[in-house]
Amino acid sequence: MLDSLSADKLAETLLRQFVFYEPTLKQQAFHNAGITAGERLFLGGNRTGKTNAVCMEMAMHLTGNYPPWWKGYRFRRPINAISASISLKDTRDILQKKLFVGDIDDSMPPILHESYVLSKTHTTIAGAWDTVRISHVSGGVSELKFKAFQQGESSFQGVKADFIHLDEVPNFKVYQEALIRTTSFDSEKTFLVVSMWPERGKDELIAHFLDHAAEGEVKDGRFYIMASWADNPYLKQEERERLRKSVPGWQLEAREHGIPVFGQGKVFTMKESDIFVDPFEIPDHFARVYGLDPSASSGGTWGSVLLAHDRDKDIIYAVANYKLSNATPTEHASNISRIIPEWCTGMVDPAGAGENMHTKEKTIDFLQMRSGLRLIKANKANNTKEAIIDEIYERVRGDRFKIFSTTKGVGCRHLVTEWRQYARDDNGLILKKNDHCIDALFYALNGLAYARSPTQFYREKVGHWGEAGYL
Repeated sequence: MLDSLSADKLAETLLRQFVFYEPTLKQQAFHNAGITAGERLFLGGNRTGKTNAVCMEMAMHLTGNYPPWWKGYRFRRPINAISASISLKDTRDILQKKLFVGDIDDSMPPILHESYVLSKTHTTIAGAWDTVRISHVSGGVSELKFKAFQQGESSFQGVKADFIHLDEVPNFKVYQEALIRTTSFDSEKTFLVVSMWPERGKDELIAHFLDHAAEGEVKDGRFYIMASWADNPYLKQEERERLRKSVPGWQLEAREHGIPVFGQGKVFTMKESDIFVDPFEIPDHFARVYGLDPSASSGGTWGSVLLAHDRDKDIIYAVANYKLSNATPTEHASNISRIIPEWCTGMVDPAGAGENMHTKEKTIDFLQMRSGLRLIKANKANNTKEAIIDEIYERVRGDRFKIFSTTKGVGCRHLVTEWRQYARDDNGLILKKNDHCIDALFYALNGLAYARSPTQFYREKVGHWGEAGYL
C-alpha cells in the first residue's frame, strides 16, 4: 500500500470520500433495489447521474465502507469486480477517471483516491489500467478489472465476479456472458449492473428489462429505473435549455428522458396521448389539403393522407389516409376519391426514389388529366423533410397537431402504424422504408398554403378563377 494507513484510519478516510455524494431519489431507489435484485438497469438521459451512481456503489463494495444513509446491499468481505465500457479508451476516460481521478475542474473529486491502491497493472492503452488491487476495511484486498465490450464476450470468460458494471450499450451476448460470470459461489449475492442511455432504441437488452416488469419493480431478480434531466437537481435549468438546443430533435427524448424507442432511433418520440384523438365530423370551415405518394411501378405501393386545418386555433388534423399495393392508377384514383373531396388540392411526390422519372411524370399527368385529381408537385428536398419534422415537433409542443386514431373503426390506421415505426439509422439518417403515408403527410404539410375549405374553394372558382388557377 502506498500509504501505511491502519484499517480504522482507512475506514474513516474512505467514509469522508462519500460525503460529497447525496443521491437523488432515482439513484437512491437504484441502490436500494440491490437488496433483492441481482440484475439492475439504470436507464437515463445524459447527465442524469446514472454512471456516477454505479461507480459510487462499486467503490463502497470494493472498500467495505458504506455511508450512514446506505440502505442497499452490504458485502461482508472483499470482492472481485469488473468495470467495462465500449472501448478500453472509454473505460479509461470515463470509469477509471471517475473512480481514481475525478474531474479536471475539481467539480467532482475522485471517488477512490489512488493512495488506496495496493497495486495496478497496465494495458496497451496509455494510462489505462487492467487490474487494480484495493484495500478493504476488513484488512483484505478487493480486485477490480477493467474491460471493454469491443474485446467481445470471450474477454469475460474464465472469471468470476461479485459485481460487474457495464457502462453504456453492451452487445446482448456480452451481457449474457457477464451474467454467467456473476453466478454466486458463496452465501453473498452477486450483481450485474448496467448504466446507459438508449442510443439504439429498444434493443434486446432493454427489452430484457422493460418487457419483464414495470419500472421500479423487482421481479425474478431484475430491476430497472429511468431518469431524466428533471430528476437531477444538480443540473440547472439554464443548462438543460442549453443542452436541448444542442441535441438533434430526433434524439431529444432518448438523451433527456432516457426513453427507448423503436428501431435505431425513432423519429417521433412524443407521447401518443398528446397526438392521437378520436375522429369527429370535420366542420365545413376547416381548410383541407392532401398529400399523395404514388408509385410509377406496377404493383407499387401508394399512400395518401388528408389534412384538415382549423385556422382559428391553428390546429392541423390528419383525418384520413389511404395505402394500397398491386392496383392500377385508375383503381388508386378511384379509391382515393372516396376519402378526398373532389374540390381538394393535393401535393404529389414528383419522383420516387429509384423510380423512372419519365414514368412517374406520366403517372402524375394521368391523375391530373384523366382522373380529375387536382395536384401540385411537392418540394422534395431532404432539408425540407427535416424542416417538416421540426415543424411537427413544434406543433405538438403547442398542442397544434393531431392524428385521428382508429378507436372507432375509422381514422388513420396506416399513418399510425408508419408513425410508430418511422426511424433513423446509426448515423441519424431516416430509414427509407414503409413510409408512404408519412411522405404523403409531409407533402400535405409542405403545401398547407394550398388548403381550402369547400366554401372558399367554390368562391374562388367562381369569382377569381384567374387568380386561383392552381385550383
